[in-house]
Amino acid sequence: MSTIHELIEEVDRLPAADKWQLVKHVLDTLEQEQTVPTPTSNYHDFLRETYGVLRDAPIERWEQGNYEEREPLE
Repeated sequence: MSTIHELIEEVDRLPAADKWQLVKHVLDTLEQEQTVPTPTSNYHDFLRETYGVLRDAPIERWEQGNYEEREPLE
């Protein structure tokens, strides 16, 4: 099996068109390997996994304050 350095040296010797083909192949492969939520995962599992994430930094709602008064639109 080749090391990454040997592979890079081999790629450097390729013509530009072959390098582009290799780049496209690698990007396509990475796109397919991305982790996406499976259709079988459900909302309740998601809630169980994320419950308590903000336990140490609770969300606070501050008082609304006063809005400036503007002239009415005609």
